[in-house]
Amino acid sequence: MRKDTRFNRPPREDLEGRLPSGTLSSSQEMGIWNMMLQSDDPSEVCRWYRSYRDSPHCDVPREKLRAMRDIMVNGMRESNKKDPAKRLEKRKGTHYADYENEWILKPREGA
Repeated sequence: MRKDTRFNRPPREDLEGRLPSGTLSSSQEMGIWNMMLQSDDPSEVCRWYRSYRDSPHCDVPREKLRAMRDIMVNGMRESNKKDPAKRLEKRKGTHYADYENEWILKPREGA
């Protein structure tokens, strides 16, 4: 994603300090946390949460997943409030002005 649409967040140490103790104890938990840290938007963090929550291969308890998601999303929102150029959060059903007419301008493809 472009840098101007990436949500700011507190430093990694601050976010990890907010997590309950023992949350990042296994390698799978660290991997999920790193994927959430790479996310650009709170909706992307929530998408990662849902995909791991519903995966039969994920052994991380839901309480820990929820804690990781909540801390990351709240950190992004807090930093966004302090930012002079606030970002818009992507939400299901919301259309942005940039993309609103994109389908009209693009030539039709397929059948």
